[in-house]
Amino acid sequence: MEVKLDSISFLKDSLWGGDFGASRSSYLSPIYIERIRGVLASGIFGYHKFWEIACVISGEGRLRIEKQDDIPIVDSRIFLIPPDIAHTELTDTRAEMIWIGCKGDVFRGLPVDKVLYTTSSDIAAKSQEIWNLSRRGYGHVGMELDGRCLDILGCFQRHFKEGKVQADQNIIEKAVAYINEHFADDLDISELASKFNCSEGHFYRLFKKRIGLTPVSYISKVRVQNAAQWLLRSDIAVSQIANLVGYRDQFYFSRVFRKIAGTGPKSYREKINRNSESGR
Repeated sequence: MEVKLDSISFLKDSLWGGDFGASRSSYLSPIYIERIRGVLASGIFGYHKFWEIACVISGEGRLRIEKQDDIPIVDSRIFLIPPDIAHTELTDTRAEMIWIGCKGDVFRGLPVDKVLYTTSSDIAAKSQEIWNLSRRGYGHVGMELDGRCLDILGCFQRHFKEGKVQADQNIIEKAVAYINEHFADDLDISELASKFNCSEGHFYRLFKKRIGLTPVSYISKVRVQNAAQWLLRSDIAVSQIANLVGYRDQFYFSRVFRKIAGTGPKSYREKINRNSESGR
């Protein structure tokens, strides 16, 4: 259903008056700027006839989009929601969010069938600043509101150009591809999460949900799989293979290998050799 806006305080046109004789920008102008603090739990899908920038200052939960996958709500996450997309926000704990309803020619050409989102503490801070400015209730601040709204959208666009904006939940697929290619590197989970624009906790939870393993367990699995190929196809010493797949400690490598493969690397190689000889 269409969201009813009876409880929303629209920004008055008088804010755009003053000595400059200014009016709302046709390129981009905020219709309203609202904030809520608390637990979001209505669960009722709604849509609106304008673009909306929704910024999560703090809190965890999910943005539910009708007939699409949920998008996690995490600290400093910013959503760009097109008109007519039915959605609702649900949070597990107390959250703080700021919504900026917008109109303007700047949105022409943007996809209208999906929610774009990114995570940025800088944009979150800008959202708080525009909220504070809008609450002054006096002065001709309309031009400044337009400018700050454009600044937020400009930062969002920069994140998009830098590949930091996700149109769907493909973060983990990209992370898996990266791990598969760089498994021998010294992979740090916090750095990996940052690379894909996630908090470490959110990255961990999303990875476990999508892959069925924790990030550390998946890295170990990929390393052991590659080590098994070295054991099968070469006579390289186990200590060297450990280094080749990202382990600097041979004994730790052997423990991880045994846990995943059910036997140590030397026993694995001997078993493979015996089976190969018996099959001749």
